[in-house]
Formats: sequence, C-alpha cells, structure tokens
Amino acid sequence: MNIINKNQNNVVLLKDGIENKKLKEAQDRFHVIVGSIDVKMQSAHWQVTAFDDEELEVLANFGETIKFPHPTTALRVAAVLSTFLLKHREVFSYE
Repeated sequence: MNIINKNQNNVVLLKDGIENKKLKEAQDRFHVIVGSIDVKMQSAHWQVTAFDDEELEVLANFGETIKFPHPTTALRVAAVLSTFLLKHREVFSYE
C-alpha cells in the first residue's frame, strides 16, 4: 500500500527565484490606491473630496496598518469620513 503525501495546508510553495505575479499586481494596486488617497488629502480642498469604492475598500481592510507618506493624511481621512457619517446620520441610523 502506497501512502501519498498530501499537502494539508493548501499552500503551494514556489521555487526560489520565481516571482508571484498575482502578489506583485496586488501590491502595486495597493500602493497606487494609497498614493491616490494621499494626493487627495494633501490637496487644498481635502475637506470636500470623496473616496471611491476601491479607496474605501483599502481603508476598511488595511486602514490601521497603512503608513501614509504625509503624517496629516490619516487625520484628514478620519475627519472626512466622520463628517460624512454625521451628515448622513439619519440614513445610517439603526433606531
């Protein structure tokens, strides 16, 4: 009876020197989106800018770990999102 060694953790190890193209594409997309958020928050009219769906998705998934190029970006993002929620309080109320 032959015993077949199974890969129990469903992880396929790549050989050294082989680049994971999907990982590289995802990292590049992440950096482009973080850069666009930073550019918006450093503009003169950052108070009235809106985030698109991809930017909101990145903020929701990685918001606590993102290191923005400028130190004021994270503060301004929090201010813009808080202002939006206060303006639309009735829509998002669960009472």
